[in-house]
Amino acid sequence: MFTMPLIARVFLLISAATLGAGAEFVPPAEGPVPFRRDKLPLDVDTMTSLSRQVVILAGTRAGKTPAELRSVAQMAALALALDPANREARDLIARMKTGEAMAPPDEKQLERARARSWQAKAWLEMPEAGADGQALASCLGDVLAVADPYHPGAGDMRDEGEKGAWRDWVALEPAFQTKKPEAPVMKPEEIPETAPEIEHKALVVNEMRTSMPAWFTDKTSSEPQFSRLAVHLKASEAEPAAKGIQFTVAGDLKGRNFRSAFRGVEAALKERHGSLPSGLQIQIDCGEKTYSFERSGLALTGTTALLLDGAMTGKTPVASALAVVGADGTLELPARFWQSLRACSELPGGMRLILPDEAAEFLKALVVLDDAAFFMENEVLLAGTVEEMLDLAAAEPSPGLAEGLQKFEVIQEVGKDKALGPFVANSSTQQRLREVVTAMPNHASARMLALQGSGNRPRFLDLPVLAREIRSALEPAAYLVSMPLQKIEPATLEQLHETCRGKLDALAGYIDISDRELHKEAVGVADSLRTLGRLLPKKDPFDSVSLLSKQMSTYRAARSDYIAVMRKLNEAAGDGRDFPLPKMVDEP
Repeated sequence: MFTMPLIARVFLLISAATLGAGAEFVPPAEGPVPFRRDKLPLDVDTMTSLSRQVVILAGTRAGKTPAELRSVAQMAALALALDPANREARDLIARMKTGEAMAPPDEKQLERARARSWQAKAWLEMPEAGADGQALASCLGDVLAVADPYHPGAGDMRDEGEKGAWRDWVALEPAFQTKKPEAPVMKPEEIPETAPEIEHKALVVNEMRTSMPAWFTDKTSSEPQFSRLAVHLKASEAEPAAKGIQFTVAGDLKGRNFRSAFRGVEAALKERHGSLPSGLQIQIDCGEKTYSFERSGLALTGTTALLLDGAMTGKTPVASALAVVGADGTLELPARFWQSLRACSELPGGMRLILPDEAAEFLKALVVLDDAAFFMENEVLLAGTVEEMLDLAAAEPSPGLAEGLQKFEVIQEVGKDKALGPFVANSSTQQRLREVVTAMPNHASARMLALQGSGNRPRFLDLPVLAREIRSALEPAAYLVSMPLQKIEPATLEQLHETCRGKLDALAGYIDISDRELHKEAVGVADSLRTLGRLLPKKDPFDSVSLLSKQMSTYRAARSDYIAVMRKLNEAAGDGRDFPLPKMVDEP
């Protein structure tokens, strides 16, 4: 009986399709291989089996982008290093060189390959495996991080970057990009006398509305509030045509130059649509509420991009964004992002929320803080550029995106009213979540829910997030530096101590042992509030000068310690620009 070779089963040809535009395969070199086969603590049969499993892992990469092609090249190189006679690995390289597309591998084979590869990596990382075994473990870890992205250890491995010695063995990612042909040099007689006139596209609708999670103020309170804020865009064309888009924003402007801030929006929309209406004028307002630029920063640029694209297509975006559009069209985190994300998790669910790729490092912290329900109640997606964001927010997404979105909708529907922990830990749910991620690698909700149900979710907050949480807990203590000693109320200090300690004590279970000193210093600042509060009411008719001196020194020490700890927290968080240190009032 004829048996189809493994490589054919794993990479069935879909068609004679070629690789995605802008990417081409670069075969791996024969070496230098960072380990010697004869020095590995594996027998020949195990090396041969592991080699075949690595080939199966290659089926998880679509091979359409330079990054995916390089991953395939790494897996093929590793498979051949383990077993130079692996014909399937060589067939894989030959097929990739011709640009043939491939279908995903059999799920059972893939799960087995993943499990055995992780087991092999765990053993090879041990000191007993020797330097060559550990070098193989590093390479194996790099390919597993992309081939099994939802494994509990994969996220940290990707964050830490590649550990394997791939240099001169597998080309760097830029080498997998298609080289653009040079533009032909035109002869003088071929150059047209006048440039062709640019055809400006017209708006389909002049008004568009959506909502975004944002900080705002209104007539009821001068303190910023956080909610889903209605945003209204009105567009018109100036006569005579003005140069570039003119943006007018109602809100807490504080003299900001919005022509510069929205330049990235204009450039990205021009690239997407070919051109924009001549003399376009954009007015943005939030009704009776005033968008807070101090708290939300330039996150309004991301929402403006969604609305302007909607005006160009006539279709309302079906997602909200919490992202800043950079000058080059990439998405960036807005000011005070963690504070806004925490506030988002307290809002009613039902959002499809698009965040910048950079947000990924913060999302895991919500799982640590037992707030994984946020990812079930809302569909959180990541995007790196305006183009990606607009595709994710489209009312009629592409077939590939539609598949992932529909699969997650089913998970939400089935899991409604069920206890989250047991539901996401169920093997069937885990499989469905993997399917969503396969269709949409940027589906953050599916990733985080898979992590929550993996049985190995992270327990501690990373230092930058921990610093933000501690800083938030200590913010009420700013009262110390905002008031001169004679105006401080002891009862207020007692109340602030209880507030700060309550928040700090709640964080204790999420702190790694290496970060406890910072938390301890913050607790000391909180306790100094109570110490000062109990000292101020005291009276000493026999030595009032000494008592006043002690009160003053305690007051000064508490203020100094508060500023010092807040400075440390800003440094650890890395966002001190958004949280300037408070200025001390003059002492009496």
